[in-house]
Amino acid sequence: METQFQYIVDLAKQYNGYSENPEVLYMALNNLPEEVITEVYKDYGNPEKRFQPVNLLRAEIARQILNRVPINADFINDIKAKIRTKDTEYFNHLSPAFLNELIAYPVGKRDMFANWQKPWAVLHTFFYNKWTKHKENVQNYLDQICKDLLQKLDLKDYTYNKFDFQGPSNFGDVRCWIALYPIIKNSHKDAYQFFITLSHSPKAGMLAGHSLRNAKPDRLVKINSYSDAVKFFEEVKDEIVKLNKESRNYFKFSPGSQASEWEEFYNDGIAGIDYSDINIGDLNQYEGRKEMLKKAGFEEGVGSGKVDNLWFFKTANKGDVVFANKGVNSVLGIGIIESDYYYDKNTDSYSHRRKVNWITDKVYQYKSQTLKGYSTLFRPDTFSPTKPWDFLLSEYARLFPELVSVFHKHNLIFNSEEAINVSATTEDEDLDESEITETLNFWWLNANPKIWSISNNKEGELQTYTTHNEKGNKRRIYKYFEQAKPGDIIIGYESTPTKQIKAIYEVTKGIHNTDKGEEIEFELVEKLEIPVSWNELKNNPALQNCEVFINNQGSLFKITEEEYDIIREVIDNKNIISEKLLQHSNIKKYKFSEDADKPFISEEQFLKSVSLLKRKKNIILQGPPGVGKTFIARKLAYEIMQEIKDASIEMVQFHQSYSYEDFIQGLRPTQKGGFDLKDGIFYTFCQRALAHPERPFFFIIDEINRGNLSKIFGELMMLIEADKRAEKYALKLTYAEDEEDRFFVPANLYIIGTMNTADRSLAIVDYALRRRFAFISLQPDYGENFRTFLAENGISNSMIEHISSSVFKVNEKIKADSNLGEGFQIGHSYFCNFNNGEDENIWWQEIIDFELKPLLEEIWFDELNNVSEMIRLLSK
Repeated sequence: METQFQYIVDLAKQYNGYSENPEVLYMALNNLPEEVITEVYKDYGNPEKRFQPVNLLRAEIARQILNRVPINADFINDIKAKIRTKDTEYFNHLSPAFLNELIAYPVGKRDMFANWQKPWAVLHTFFYNKWTKHKENVQNYLDQICKDLLQKLDLKDYTYNKFDFQGPSNFGDVRCWIALYPIIKNSHKDAYQFFITLSHSPKAGMLAGHSLRNAKPDRLVKINSYSDAVKFFEEVKDEIVKLNKESRNYFKFSPGSQASEWEEFYNDGIAGIDYSDINIGDLNQYEGRKEMLKKAGFEEGVGSGKVDNLWFFKTANKGDVVFANKGVNSVLGIGIIESDYYYDKNTDSYSHRRKVNWITDKVYQYKSQTLKGYSTLFRPDTFSPTKPWDFLLSEYARLFPELVSVFHKHNLIFNSEEAINVSATTEDEDLDESEITETLNFWWLNANPKIWSISNNKEGELQTYTTHNEKGNKRRIYKYFEQAKPGDIIIGYESTPTKQIKAIYEVTKGIHNTDKGEEIEFELVEKLEIPVSWNELKNNPALQNCEVFINNQGSLFKITEEEYDIIREVIDNKNIISEKLLQHSNIKKYKFSEDADKPFISEEQFLKSVSLLKRKKNIILQGPPGVGKTFIARKLAYEIMQEIKDASIEMVQFHQSYSYEDFIQGLRPTQKGGFDLKDGIFYTFCQRALAHPERPFFFIIDEINRGNLSKIFGELMMLIEADKRAEKYALKLTYAEDEEDRFFVPANLYIIGTMNTADRSLAIVDYALRRRFAFISLQPDYGENFRTFLAENGISNSMIEHISSSVFKVNEKIKADSNLGEGFQIGHSYFCNFNNGEDENIWWQEIIDFELKPLLEEIWFDELNNVSEMIRLLSK
């Protein structure tokens, strides 16, 4: 890590010099390569981007550099003045759209360049950007340093945060910093951190987060190398870990679905979690979170939310604070944890328990945006750290002054000044009108996708909806439009044929007149990664009295807060895994040529497969078992996306019982008797791809020839063709409920099937389906890539040579057999599971005895002499 450390420090020294000496900065700016300046101009001069005065300034600086105009302080100040006065004559080279945005930009009392007074704040993007590679390198190096520190210091339950030279608010900085802190803390600000500032004079040590009250003093020392930082961290590790364990944590806790267990928990003085579905048992038997993940059968970041909740519940400290919640905006009470975790074997549910002193059961109802940036308060999970704890304590103290003394007794810190001011108000005083908060309304809006598609909208965009139809008549239940006001929440639903909730909106303007007529205006605040279908909600017992599901004829419907919370819970539960996978830390850039874990396939063949998939939309990777078909399928998806984004990949394995109802749509029995229409995995994934037309999606079908393909695909035989991926080819599905309920496969969805050619029991792929796919044959590869892989895993050269040569000879024998052929060869993945340090001879003999011998006996079941000969050849 010394190289990475020094690279960043050297840049920090260079950038500090630029910041401290503007003349040096201007000289460096004027000498930047022309290709970098060109890219900066194209980026900041792009009229499609949101208009910002500073970006126009940067674009103009770049344009003048390309015109060979030397840049200095006077020039920049002159351009700032022209932007302030909206000098359209000077900026007549801009596109009309860009020029209109300059004219329309609001001018307030505060100077539009107040945050960009220093030259480096304006110009840092010319030096630190994606075109110079510095930005990519620094961000990668910061990640590498953080991960290395977590490993070296054995901080198993810690995570990290980092900032680069872009700075926390994108104003440019001359330093980078990293902070390691416990996962159980909401943020590094709530913790004592292992902290490094990578500046022209780097430092490392313990730093107290800003949110900590009465914190211990910081302990930072100057360092000259990465090893200096590691050495000092080892000295202060015990102190930092101890302080973090002693500092108070704050959690939200959901006492059962829709708070069903709250009364019992409050009366019994406990908190409990069920999660009996993952059958993990007593948490005291596990030393850490990873062990719990393994027992539950989850991978990191995929389906692990419940394990995280249990881990937080187990490791929370006595004295930590718990906010019991219902939905995402209601607090039912506040408690203090009084016991360690225990597992109650005598209960049928909610066996994971802690004793809690519930100090109040007064209810607090949050109103959207009361706390800036928070449309809702809580995540929809069961038990997790909560950020707005100080806001909640202050609100409780403000609304219920009698709790102030209770909070003091339990050493709960809150904004006492605000609470005192409010509690001192007499009943005789009249409240100012501006202090009266109106009740928040919740709405459901139907959007006809033929007229207005939510999928084509982006977060932050404003939309309008007229209160009168095309004939000039008031829309059904006109009073709802009259009641809609700024701050209200709208569920955005696309009606037939889509029938899905796709977004959450917030009303920005109530009824007002425009040139289109009378309208309401709202902003798209959240576009759902995974839409929620009508069928998932209509039979929910708690929504039976919701007017949306009683009569869906109309545009705008009013729903209660409880109904919104129920729908919101369904949305969040469906999207929570994808949200984790889509977090920036989980998405990495990808190129096959730079992949250290690339499959054993030539780059030429791999890129040819990519090209074929892009053109044909549907491919099948076929070959013997063990050639890495599924592994390569995922890599093909990464290459097209140019990033590792597993949230855009879905996978299923076909088998003989797999049906159209599983894949597309079918009737399923309900708990109350009768049947309900349920969407299959492919149908749901297609709708998700349709909701995000700007992104590619990949559906991988493992063992595609194991299923009855005609039965599974049904009418999709035609719809998956590359030239039929459009709405005009949409078909009415078997279980369609009305004439307009039609379906098509979107153009941004790619299908990758895998097929073993060695399975005698399987039928030949249906010819009608075969025509829709391109087939790519994969072969075992025992060449240089394979040998290098084995060597890197600790296998000796002699063993590598023996494996490669002997298996090659066996495969030649198999290929030469007229009853077998190349489809029955032995794939290379049989030999890719060696653990460095184990006895390679024992490992090899076990593969022969328990994997290769049974395989050979199967393919040569009537020629056992061949088996004996091949085993002798393989034995070392």
